[in-house]
Amino acid sequence: MKKILFIRPDSREDGTLAWCESGSQQVNSLPGMAALDTLADHPLASHVCLLLPVGEMIFRHFSLPTKGLSPQTSPFSWMAEETLIGDVDDLHWTVLCKKGREVDAVAIDAQRLRDWIARFQQAGLKVVQALPDAWLLPVAEGGSTLVSLDESYWLRFSPASACEVDASLLPLLMQKTGAGEVRCYGEAPYGVTVDESLPWQHPLQLIQPQWQACRANMLHGEFNPSGTGGGMPKGLKGLMVALALLSVGLLLGPRLAMALMLVQQENQLQQEIVTVYQYHFPSLRQQSNIKYHFGQNLKKVTKGVFLQMDDLNKAKQAVPGIEVNLLDYDSTQKSWTIGVSSENSASLQNFIEQTRADFDFSLQPVSTVAPFTAMITGKHK
Repeated sequence: MKKILFIRPDSREDGTLAWCESGSQQVNSLPGMAALDTLADHPLASHVCLLLPVGEMIFRHFSLPTKGLSPQTSPFSWMAEETLIGDVDDLHWTVLCKKGREVDAVAIDAQRLRDWIARFQQAGLKVVQALPDAWLLPVAEGGSTLVSLDESYWLRFSPASACEVDASLLPLLMQKTGAGEVRCYGEAPYGVTVDESLPWQHPLQLIQPQWQACRANMLHGEFNPSGTGGGMPKGLKGLMVALALLSVGLLLGPRLAMALMLVQQENQLQQEIVTVYQYHFPSLRQQSNIKYHFGQNLKKVTKGVFLQMDDLNKAKQAVPGIEVNLLDYDSTQKSWTIGVSSENSASLQNFIEQTRADFDFSLQPVSTVAPFTAMITGKHK
């Protein structure tokens, strides 16, 4: 396995910079980014693994919507937009691990990553790999790992997230993470209960076994260290883009014209529907969901007397043996008085049941022997 030079800068310009060679347990330090160029003469200066502070990262878990979607080209910024604050378009996403359609990914501001790489290039160092620092700590499944570095703690959560936190905030954070085995390298911080306590090691020593099995690299796309696809002249790039747009225009032009015509026809039809609706119900002003409102208001319109008589006739036909002897409608009260008779008293009640959906009737028996007679009074609903 090729050796590599681990370099972990601090987020602060004057913060301590830690570095070591892969396979070595000796961790060295430099007093800030200003001293970075002292490593330019190192034999591994052209093979640098940049361990970026996780405090500048965003970790998210995603379920890809389709099987054919490539993990590295998935629209993670769009998928995570509701859980992030600020502009998400400038985030650079990297897949850390993938199982089927389940993906764990990390994001960093693309300009921030450019600045890191530029600083190393200016110092005479070539970055060939970039990874979140605390994400490489060992961790038990479903648990968490913490190790101190200076005045803060590196914290790794299972399955694929990490952070760097001040010691005073660590107890509150651990309470929020819930159950799981807690492994601590070195003295446990105050207020934190640990399940496994191990001797302290420098984080750059602890990450190396996980790094050997790691295939992730944040340097992809425009950050690819091999420069694949990055050597194309700007003029040629513009020409390629123009040709691509022309091809798309020739391919989609007729379809877009047809779609525009259909949209115009749909808008015209919608306007005609609104006109008919407002003609029949001028007091209402809904401009959307016309079909629903038209149906609801149509239900509120009271049937005329002839339509009510048609409903009564249907109810009579549904009850054989009943005769209507009197049919009187009071237009001022909008009420009905109906005289009925039948050889079967049950038929009278059955007639009331048949009209219940449209009328609110009451039955007043007149004769209690055959032929049974009764008066029915009530109104249309």
